[in-house]
Amino acid sequence: MKGIFKMMLPVISLLSACSPGAGEGGLLNLRQVLTMNPDAEYVELENGDVYTHGAEWVYEKSLTKGAKVAEVEKGMASDLPVGTILYESKEIPAILIAEYDGKTKRYHLAMGE
Repeated sequence: MKGIFKMMLPVISLLSACSPGAGEGGLLNLRQVLTMNPDAEYVELENGDVYTHGAEWVYEKSLTKGAKVAEVEKGMASDLPVGTILYESKEIPAILIAEYDGKTKRYHLAMGE
């Protein structure tokens, strides 16, 4: 029994290190984003990537629209209307440009620090 426990301990340690959160590097999932900020404005893509809005530095960059990434569907975004078109930024692919009703918003990929 002790032998099994000794073998499982390193495996458990490695697996628990695979999911980043606040204060850790890597992509954050929606649960982690909302845990850190329950009022976060976000977009979650079908592949699970989460982008958040509100960082000033995103607007300081000169960016142009690249390829269309998605169209917002019900439940996909906290504050964007259904039908909003999401584009990848040509200069920084980790930034999405959202366009709707003549408005433009920028979202950056949610990552732990």
